[in-house]
Amino acid sequence: MRNIVWRSFPGRQQIINKSGDYFLMNEAGFSRQQAFSWARGRYDEAGIQPAREIMALYCSACEAEEFLFAPQELSAKQTEVFRDLVNRRCNHEPLQHLLQEMYFGTFRLISNPDVFIVRPETEYLVELALRNKEARKAELAADLCAGSGAIALTLARELPLAQVFMVEISEKALAVARRNLERYPDLAKRISAKCADVADPGLWAERAGEFNLIVSNPPYVPPGTITQPEALKDPPLALWGGGDDGLKIPKETVTQAFRLLEKDGIFAMEHDPTQGELLCQFAVEIGFSSVRTQQDLSGRPRYLLAQK
Repeated sequence: MRNIVWRSFPGRQQIINKSGDYFLMNEAGFSRQQAFSWARGRYDEAGIQPAREIMALYCSACEAEEFLFAPQELSAKQTEVFRDLVNRRCNHEPLQHLLQEMYFGTFRLISNPDVFIVRPETEYLVELALRNKEARKAELAADLCAGSGAIALTLARELPLAQVFMVEISEKALAVARRNLERYPDLAKRISAKCADVADPGLWAERAGEFNLIVSNPPYVPPGTITQPEALKDPPLALWGGGDDGLKIPKETVTQAFRLLEKDGIFAMEHDPTQGELLCQFAVEIGFSSVRTQQDLSGRPRYLLAQK
């Protein structure tokens, strides 16, 4: 393992990568964060290319469900489609848009330019929210700034007794979300979707103060901070948090969550790594009794976890 150095300590091993960074691994093995950090370093060293992307585009061109069953040769028309897909990908069009689908855990969702592309960070957000034993007992839950409906679907699956409410300001995104709900009709029976602003003071007025659990991935990106061309293909309404620091919509979301939650209700929200301290302060100021920031799998402060 070139450029990786192992040093032994009592009960631990120290790993130093090629950049000089180090971390300790106990005898039981990597933590999740350590595993991700180490694997990313190895992938970078190996210079691994996105072969699976090419396989996926090949399957899309020939309409094969799996690469194993794809034809050995493409027809002239399929070749034309494949070349177009590859060229579009090389122009930084997101793979999910080209395939017209994306995955959130085990959910296979529709993807197009009208809706935010789901990320692993948000899957981890839902996992963190549901680690709380009280959250697992929720009978009334909500997904604020719902986008594709991924969080709402996951809450409905993981909370079999819960009614789930979801709100999204974009009519186009909500149309995609409703199509995603149609793919999972048994779960959709317990999900109510609404097109509205998360800051609406009358949102679900008849249920205000009754929600047990609220999870949200609102628009939070501060202006001028996106460098990845693919990320700029997401709808602007789903990206930018508003204001000089991107905190306008996240603060509106925290305020709405406080209004909707019952006493001791649980709130989990994704945010930019630069916003953790300010959002914790804001949550305390408006009345949340227990507030903390949780790191993502890359070690960045990414989530606000609070209890009313």
